[in-house]
Amino acid sequence: MSVNPKPLIEIKNLKVSFPIFGGLLLGKVADVVAVDDISFNLYPGETLGLVGESGCGKTTVGRAIINILKATAADVDISGEVIYHLDDESVDVTHLSKGKMRPYRSLVQMIFQDPFASLNPRLSVAKIVEEPLIIHTKMSASERMERVGWLMDKVGLNPEQAQRYPHEFSGGQRQRIGIARALATNPKVIVADEPVSALDVSIQAQVINLLQDLQEDLGISFIFIAHDLSVVEHISQRIGVMYLGNLVEIGDAKDVYSNPQHPYTKALLSAVPLPDPKGASTRKRVVLHGDIPTPLSKPSGCPFRTRCPIAVPECADKRPELREKEAGHLFACPIVD
Repeated sequence: MSVNPKPLIEIKNLKVSFPIFGGLLLGKVADVVAVDDISFNLYPGETLGLVGESGCGKTTVGRAIINILKATAADVDISGEVIYHLDDESVDVTHLSKGKMRPYRSLVQMIFQDPFASLNPRLSVAKIVEEPLIIHTKMSASERMERVGWLMDKVGLNPEQAQRYPHEFSGGQRQRIGIARALATNPKVIVADEPVSALDVSIQAQVINLLQDLQEDLGISFIFIAHDLSVVEHISQRIGVMYLGNLVEIGDAKDVYSNPQHPYTKALLSAVPLPDPKGASTRKRVVLHGDIPTPLSKPSGCPFRTRCPIAVPECADKRPELREKEAGHLFACPIVD
């Protein structure tokens, strides 16, 4: 894939922590560091997959990119930069207020994980999909309805179904409605937060194929957050691997899957089941021992060292920085040659 040297979104040293309150006076007693100083870019027309175990910070990164963390947790502490590179300007949205953020909302949208919770049950599908158009455009009512019909057709639903309510649709259909809502304002970027994890396997394939078709037709860039590595491999051009809030490896999808460098990436990939039993028996399984450390008290140095099969005492001294194995393939481990 030829990559445009100018990114659409640039994440620089992003750090997100949530305060913990306790004691008699309910004062702040600790911080949960959900995202710990990560940096990466998203380029036009590409899909960047973010993978890792549950709780590694993937969803927090996605919500920081669209700047909704303050709306869900008012006391969250965010540092670093999330820069949107638009046609005529570049803007860091990290600390923009709700009002100042509004002009950029139409450009970066989100598909949420749970299709059963992300749609308002009191609104018809037409109202759900129309809402972004009311907020972000000056379309007339008839133009909005025409757009809603086009969007329904685009995601493989009958436009006549728009007058129904979310409970009248299956899980896969609800996720298609969520996709239609995300597409309403012609966004340049869509953050897809585990969009198929709540769906049956057969429906997952339909939704993944739909996203790929939409990307080809409309030129949208995706940040695809998931824990299913086989799905991410199928849809992504580049992959970033996260562990305990840190980005431990990032690179071209083929390079990461065929030649993983970080021990955690190797362990993740070794756990992916193969359809060929003979092939599965020849692949070495990497078994990690111990539990993931709590984000309240992360290990010193490398966050993975307490479970790493090749860790040495020096790994506790300082956190390793990403270094380049080959063009565009970076990983955070000084032990690996």
